[in-house]
Amino acid sequence: MGVREAVRALVPRDGFVAVGGMHMHNAPMALVREMIRQGIRIDTLATSPSASIQADLPIGAGLVREVVCSYIGFEHLGLAPAFRRAAESGTLKVREADEAFVTYAYRAGAAGIPFLPLPEGVGGTDVPRLNPGDYRTAADPFTGKPVTCVRALSPDVALVHCPKADPHGNGIFEGSVFTDLDMAKAAKAVIVQCEEVVPNEYVRAHADRVRLPGFVVDAVVPVPLGCHPASSHRYYRHDEAHLKEYLAAAKGDLSAYLKTYVTGPKDHEAYLEAIGGRERVDALLEPRPPW
Repeated sequence: MGVREAVRALVPRDGFVAVGGMHMHNAPMALVREMIRQGIRIDTLATSPSASIQADLPIGAGLVREVVCSYIGFEHLGLAPAFRRAAESGTLKVREADEAFVTYAYRAGAAGIPFLPLPEGVGGTDVPRLNPGDYRTAADPFTGKPVTCVRALSPDVALVHCPKADPHGNGIFEGSVFTDLDMAKAAKAVIVQCEEVVPNEYVRAHADRVRLPGFVVDAVVPVPLGCHPASSHRYYRHDEAHLKEYLAAAKGDLSAYLKTYVTGPKDHEAYLEAIGGRERVDALLEPRPPW
């Protein structure tokens, strides 16, 4: 299935969308850009514990009503301009969360249970006071001691980047899984963006490396270089120059950036031409491992 078809078929309008990747790594950017091209409004956007352009871009495009996150930013490059501006102006509702909430809320959703208790000591912050809708204090049924519990996250669809996947959706992560595995298992539908589709025989021969089971995946979308300007582990590095270009644009009117790199290019191949073509991308490639 292609990017356009997968997004049109599986991403609901005004729905609950989770987007994977951590910081500027393994972000499913080709899917995110296609959502913006199709003008899909998102009622609630959930991220990994630490998100970046995969969240800031749709927020900057004005398509997100509410976000569930513990951090959206650009690591050493600074804060997320679109997210910060929307949060400060009140045009974006922010459900305050910490990293423990995001992690355990996806785990609860993946297990099909309504909530999970946090480890002892994790709940002792001001976040439950700021977001009482997602946190509750309950009595441990065995000891009677108070424990902090978090509500499950169960997105309508999860957008996840997995470098290798077979046609059935069995996915191999070439690096950290972050919270993407639980995010996918918690969602009602899953789109996997991958660098390459490998034969099922390859997956069978490397079964010990398969982390994402195909039975939770609804669409496999091969998009080489689809994470750009983020990285794809063991395939290519993040494009720091482009991220700086985005940050400069996002501090003001983002419309020119969107026209040049998102709504202007008709598809991912046109996007790659817009950023400088194959020569620009080749400079980011990592040496391929022998497996």
